[in-house]
Amino acid sequence: MTSETTTASGGAQAASAAGAPIRIRMYRQGLGDCFLVTLPGENGSFYMVIDCGVVLGTDVDGIQKLKDAVDDIAKITEGKIDLLVLTHEHYDHVSGFMQAKDTIKEKWKVSQVWTAWTEDLKDPLANKLRAERQKAEEALRMAVNRLNEIKATDQANRVSSLLDFFGATSGETARAFACAKELAGKKNLRLCQPGEPPIILPGLPKFRFYVLGPPKDEKLLRKSNPGKGEAYGFDVSASNEMFLNALSRNASATDATLDPFESRFQIPLNRARRLPFFDRHYFGDLQDGSVTEHKTGKALRDQSWRRVDDAWLDTSETLALALDSATNNTSLVLALENIDTGEVLLFPGDAQAGNWLSWQDLKWTAKDAQGKDAVTTGSDLLARTIFYKVGHHGSHNATLSQKGLELMTKPGLIAMIPVDHAMALKKRWGKMPMPDLVERLNARADGRVLRVDDSAATTVQLKGACPANSSAEDWTAFTDNVAVTELYFELSIR
Repeated sequence: MTSETTTASGGAQAASAAGAPIRIRMYRQGLGDCFLVTLPGENGSFYMVIDCGVVLGTDVDGIQKLKDAVDDIAKITEGKIDLLVLTHEHYDHVSGFMQAKDTIKEKWKVSQVWTAWTEDLKDPLANKLRAERQKAEEALRMAVNRLNEIKATDQANRVSSLLDFFGATSGETARAFACAKELAGKKNLRLCQPGEPPIILPGLPKFRFYVLGPPKDEKLLRKSNPGKGEAYGFDVSASNEMFLNALSRNASATDATLDPFESRFQIPLNRARRLPFFDRHYFGDLQDGSVTEHKTGKALRDQSWRRVDDAWLDTSETLALALDSATNNTSLVLALENIDTGEVLLFPGDAQAGNWLSWQDLKWTAKDAQGKDAVTTGSDLLARTIFYKVGHHGSHNATLSQKGLELMTKPGLIAMIPVDHAMALKKRWGKMPMPDLVERLNARADGRVLRVDDSAATTVQLKGACPANSSAEDWTAFTDNVAVTELYFELSIR
């Protein structure tokens, strides 16, 4: 795309709120995303909410904090939400639209809602992805039933927990997402396309929105894990295709008859016992103390230890995690540019490796601060990023290195991580956030990294915690613009 879209009638005018800071409020409800961004507009403050949720299993206090965040947003904005951004359909990003449904309905007046093109019911690729997701969800539900049947309760609970996490069982996530999309009415729902012309909104002439992802490239959409050297702390996931195909073949069967292999590759156990090869090498006459009595009365060697009937179901947990990652990779990614300064705020949702890689090929032509045409690329936006909302709670595959964080070279970078490590451990996500990533973030941002779960953080504590890689002057300039309460961190960018 090479043209600029200005949706404001009459074109861009000087902002009457010039000089007012940009404010980014990150709420501290637990493991989940909820942000309020306040921008100086022509007619006062412009309010943008990005997601509103907390992970399944959050305690009562965390859920109450999310409800308090919803009330706080209503109070700060006086109920006027100019833009609601829904990055993707995951419980920890949208649960609040059900948990605080009545308050939102009563106190929020949402002007427009943005989400990704993957919600377009007329898009063939979006429909293909949706169908595949439904197929995987159905297969995993069957796996949970089978795991419970064979008394693999712990594994069944883990897979079921992941299914609940992205709404594959109760449907709560889908309902919350649907409620959120409807808050501004169908006419005010925007399905954002990567690389579409930069967007300037009415009353907000000094800011420009760039849509970076999710990509329309199917191969990149399916790439959740980074390759070697592409990220910080590399993990490897196993392939799930054989597992998924096996379950799909048995979709019409009862759970008790689920088989890992097609029938043409199977030899029933009773038949195998009668075949000379298996009799000679596997069963045969009793050789040790292990005995299995059969109808013939013949004593045979016990071969039960060889059985793999249910071992293949171990892959179900890996598939559930892969399905989780696939949804993350459909995250709507926005870069918000201050036209006067060229500085960029980056909000990637939970975008994973393929989503990040797709930004490298994007290119736009838009007016610079002097009114001249200038070409902007995805890499340019990263180079001018001064604020980074860390993707997917700091996981290994949601912040690329050489094609991500290492491109954020502008001095003064600040990062916020919406993470709760204690809850991540309960969910068996031990490396959330990834230690290697946190270390590199602190190095790149000179310690200007704010974490939701930093229980020791107070305004006073931050002021006295100047890291070795930051000057006292720079640290004071940072902390003077950070407010800390039990409910939120707020950063002011002047």
